Amino acid sequence: MTHAASSPAPRRLGIFAADSLLLTAALIWGVTFVAQKFATEHMGPLLFTGIRFAIGAAILLPIALPRFRRIASGRARRSALLGGCLAGLAMALGSTLQQVGMHSTSVSNAGFITGLYVIIVPMLGLFVGQRVRWNVWIGAILAVAGLFYLSLYDPSGSATGISINEGDVWVLACALAWSFHVQIIGWAAPDIDPFVISVVQFAVTGATALLASQIIAHGWPTEPWGAREVFELGALQAVAWPLAFAALLSTCIAFTLQTVAQGSAPPAHAAILLSLESVFAALAEAVFLVAGWTSLGSPMTRWKLAGCALMFAGVVLSQWRIRARTASA
Repeated sequence: MTHAASSPAPRRLGIFAADSLLLTAALIWGVTFVAQKFATEHMGPLLFTGIRFAIGAAILLPIALPRFRRIASGRARRSALLGGCLAGLAMALGSTLQQVGMHSTSVSNAGFITGLYVIIVPMLGLFVGQRVRWNVWIGAILAVAGLFYLSLYDPSGSATGISINEGDVWVLACALAWSFHVQIIGWAAPDIDPFVISVVQFAVTGATALLASQIIAHGWPTEPWGAREVFELGALQAVAWPLAFAALLSTCIAFTLQTVAQGSAPPAHAAILLSLESVFAALAEAVFLVAGWTSLGSPMTRWKLAGCALMFAGVVLSQWRIRARTASA
């Protein structure tokens, strides 16, 4: 993806600046898991995702449109639209699957399982001939073991001690979608204005999710999951603050920070910092549970804590060599 000379690529950031933006995005996303959990009680996942990203696109449009017009090359404009559309489709799938899963899993579970994309990203490289290092394989084994204790192992739940949480399965699928999103942004961001690609991907995500929500709402209005996709003023009022938080901070700010930072940081490097959203999600859940918001999910057991520790260790180990190289650069 190459721009004409009259449309220079965005200025590259230093390591510290890029890492700071990625860490800020991870913090915002971690807290957003709480907002998303509240929203699942009143609004369907597709409708919430569609409204959230439509608001984000509308807010950034006045900033992005003049920047898009300054791109003189027709090829560069097509590249911006293509990158934004591909990222938007991956974002729509990831956001919706995550929101579906949040309805029947806890904030901390969703955060840690979503963070598995940091291991899935290099695994996807196998399909395009990329070599997967030994530490990634060991990290994957640790992460799978952690996923077992976090999501499947429940000594009090059944005779075998194993129970499957449907919400965790949806969130695991969402982690795969986010893996594609990180790779797409890593491919497109170095040559595209971050505000342009952000507004395009937000618009595609919003339009895709809203269209799907209305198809479901009018096709299966009597089903519980179909009824939740019907647009109602009362539901919109009930999710006002989670929607505002998700649209303004998580969508407009955090995703744009990710796009800006990934113009200077490769996907695998960015993934390790973005995966810290799982830690911030667990901390946010703990704070709200202490405050009495028990609807977020059940408190952490020692087995779940062990699972979180194993998953986080796997994530860190899978990226260890990349971090070491970055530090010595």
